[in-house]
Amino acid sequence: MSRFKLLTITGMRKRMFVGFLSIILLLFFSGMVSLFELGRVSNDTEEILLASKSNVELAGEMISALNEQNDAVICMSVIGDSSDGYREACKRSIERLTNAVGLVEEGGIVDSLIIHSNILNTMVTDYLEGNLMLTEEYSSRDWYVDSYKDEYLNVASHITKYMTGAQSTLGPEVNRLSRTAYRAVTPVFISLVVMLVVVLMFYYFLSVYYVRPVLRMNKSLGDYLTFKVPFDVGVTLRDELVELKERIMALISRMQ
Repeated sequence: MSRFKLLTITGMRKRMFVGFLSIILLLFFSGMVSLFELGRVSNDTEEILLASKSNVELAGEMISALNEQNDAVICMSVIGDSSDGYREACKRSIERLTNAVGLVEEGGIVDSLIIHSNILNTMVTDYLEGNLMLTEEYSSRDWYVDSYKDEYLNVASHITKYMTGAQSTLGPEVNRLSRTAYRAVTPVFISLVVMLVVVLMFYYFLSVYYVRPVLRMNKSLGDYLTFKVPFDVGVTLRDELVELKERIMALISRMQ
């Protein structure tokens, strides 16, 4: 008897198991894909924020060094105060500007920034070392107005272009990030639609092949017990329901 029961419980249970397993696997697969895409979104976001922060910090350091240098040069060349403090400030600003420019990636506006910052630093170094041909007709003030100021403004302009250019590159990165986020949500949406279809189909097959026949058998058996109407389900049965019908009919035959 137990062996017969073991052989007959596989049909309905197998179909229900396959149906629920399909839903679980679908949810698991869509969840893993979404987690993978969301991980990429998180990594890309972090990289964009770090790159933006690094560019802003470098631009700020270059501007700070450039302004420190310009202030010291003005005090020495225009005001005429050549104290050691201003000379040290010039040397310090040259080193800061060189180090900051050396950290930016080469290409485009950055190459021009490197060239002009080196020219400016060389001009200040020559001034500090006394390599300029200064006379009463061409004083250090004239050098500042005619040479240094223009190059200073040129370098400041290139730093501004570098900073704005770095910020403008965030547009394509944000668009790419948006597409990645859309890809992360799409599998979940598709899985929900497919799962809804699978659940509706699962409900339909359960209703047609199992629930409705059980209700028909229950009604037919009730009619037989109450009104002695012959037991007849009237629908096509499958799997365990066929065995259940045969056993009910066998039981009715024994009672008769």
